[in-house]
Amino acid sequence: MNDIFLNYTFENPEHWETLRDATNIFIGRFKQYQPETDVKPIEGAIQVRTQFKHLLGNDNTTKDQDLKITEVVENSTYVEFQNRAKPDIPVEIRSVQYFGLGIGHSGGKLANQIWLLASDVKAVLHGEMFTRYILKDEVTGKNHPAKSGIMYVSLSKLSKEESVAGELASFLLGKIAEPEYEAVKKIADAFKISFKSFKTDKDVAKMLSLAERYMHDGEVIGMEKGVEKGVAIGKTELANEARELYEKGVDPQEILRMIMRQSDSNEG
Repeated sequence: MNDIFLNYTFENPEHWETLRDATNIFIGRFKQYQPETDVKPIEGAIQVRTQFKHLLGNDNTTKDQDLKITEVVENSTYVEFQNRAKPDIPVEIRSVQYFGLGIGHSGGKLANQIWLLASDVKAVLHGEMFTRYILKDEVTGKNHPAKSGIMYVSLSKLSKEESVAGELASFLLGKIAEPEYEAVKKIADAFKISFKSFKTDKDVAKMLSLAERYMHDGEVIGMEKGVEKGVAIGKTELANEARELYEKGVDPQEILRMIMRQSDSNEG
């Protein structure tokens, strides 16, 4: 569930099918949970876009969500991995912001969201294992013609059941290392292959060394949105600088990129 690792893994086209498989497992389980849903599995040729290059500072694009899967028919599914139940921007707010952006850029195509929650968020889950929000008319009860929706998945609840989806949830949460279901084994093997190269990638090592300076509630913010709060363990000058930039309203991702550029100049 580490954002940098997930972005690194699915930046590689060799692992796109793994992401599709994992996503479709959750969609399939949701269809069992709510048979009347019109959400469909991801089919056909796909492309995956991550924010990995942006995190490295190697492009000039704005930050994106964790992962975006685009089908040939141009329907999109955004997949967000959320570790904390109470991030600085609450999940119920951030997910709607991303949902609006996704719909705005979809050109009328589907722009579904799937939020995989490591910690339950009561405001959106209401004690359920799955919830999915769509646009619906209060008068007639009819769904809006634009059928995009936001699905929330309680990985903790799902991990307690004996099923393919339950085992995948357990694997993502780190509860198990060696899955038994073949579908989950295949996903786990892809993660292991990616992790071997992840550990030796110089760009990753550099990014992690910077991110580890900044902590919030015991978690590395640089792995989620760059330096979001600018609180350093050792109260270094870099931490103070990052905090000042954050308080001035500078985008957290841009703060991390600025610090990385400063680090590069210092090394030179």
